[in-house]
Amino acid sequence: VDFFTDAESIMAKRVGSQQVFSWPFPEAATVARELKITGRSHAAMGTAPEVWNVMLGLLVDIVPRSYWRNERFSQFMADFSQPLVKATDKWLQLSSPDGVGETHAMRIDVTAEDSNEDVFVSTIVQGHESFRQCVGQSAAEFCIDLLQEQSTDRSGGVSLVEQRYRDEDARKQMIEKMTSTPGTIDYSGAVVTRKAKGATVGPSKMEEVLVLRSMEM
Repeated sequence: VDFFTDAESIMAKRVGSQQVFSWPFPEAATVARELKITGRSHAAMGTAPEVWNVMLGLLVDIVPRSYWRNERFSQFMADFSQPLVKATDKWLQLSSPDGVGETHAMRIDVTAEDSNEDVFVSTIVQGHESFRQCVGQSAAEFCIDLLQEQSTDRSGGVSLVEQRYRDEDARKQMIEKMTSTPGTIDYSGAVVTRKAKGATVGPSKMEEVLVLRSMEM
């Protein structure tokens, strides 16, 4: 997967193209369900250097599934791999010309039809210099938003992120916050990367992507 929309962008230089594998992220189904999106959805992930992907694949093939369901075994694997991950991040940071260490990158492709039934693909790429910081900042933004709402609305409960941000305006505001946190190295916005013959226009702003309803992820 190319984690860039422009070959001259910082994402092309820092992340480039990486191999990814199908992964059972529930968001692939729940986002489509909550936002009333039709069509198919697919999620994948990968890591670098490539040796980590190979090791994960071997572990999945060799270790019985019952072991992965065991909390103690999973905790052992997490504790065992943590120093290896930190060492790899440090090595990459020192050896890479641009200081890449734990860079996080995400790409979203949306396939849709316009009013003329021409098919196009709109792509968004986001990158952050630190995966751990990105996760922490994201959790903090959600908590702040929740606390601000509870100052006027005391309704409690547990909900998925996509359930909480079904509303387009609320979703837009949160996306703007999440794509401008400190450490963000690039946010492409929606870019039409492919289109079928006859298609001349497509979404060029986040707002247009958010309101699409007849699309395939």
